[in-house]
Amino acid sequence: MSPAIIRLFWDSVSQAQPNLLLNLDDDGLLSLLVDQVRQRSSLDSHQQNDLSHYISNRLPLIREMAYDS
Repeated sequence: MSPAIIRLFWDSVSQAQPNLLLNLDDDGLLSLLVDQVRQRSSLDSHQQNDLSHYISNRLPLIREMAYDS
């Protein structure tokens, strides 16, 4: 996965409303974040799968960051 996609992802996390990040279930949060990156950058299916896997592994961190905001 490219550094540009990773930056777009973390930028999306930082701009999201903390309550939204905390209230969505895992699937909803994953979909929201992938969609936000896809709106800002065209992703092929391989990149989208890589991003989904990357996000899935970081859901606890994302929720912790939202909780601390």
